[in-house]
Amino acid sequence: MATTSTADKLTKLEKKIAKRQATIAKEQKQLDKDMEEYNKLYLLALADKFKLKGKDLFSAIEREHEQLEKLRYGGMSDSDIDGLTDNAPAEKGKANPYEDSPRTLFDVDYQKESDE
Repeated sequence: MATTSTADKLTKLEKKIAKRQATIAKEQKQLDKDMEEYNKLYLLALADKFKLKGKDLFSAIEREHEQLEKLRYGGMSDSDIDGLTDNAPAEKGKANPYEDSPRTLFDVDYQKESDE
């Protein structure tokens, strides 16, 4: 009798587990869809903030990331890097930070090295 009771419990649990797995799969699919929409909205917000789209936005982000990596590779911490800029917003009407050949923090260093 104990065997049948255990078998019945196992069957019930298997059904319960299968039902929960189906629910989880459905919820995961919805979560993935929501996350995709969330990420798209963030990209739109970034594009709007920097007035850039598509390849231009990608290039600007990539360039900034490369500059951060150079600074980190040079031994700077994130707080050191944060200290390089003031917290004042960029003034409108000034040079576009995403011009065709922007100056970077390293331009000055390379110029000094080439002059020596």
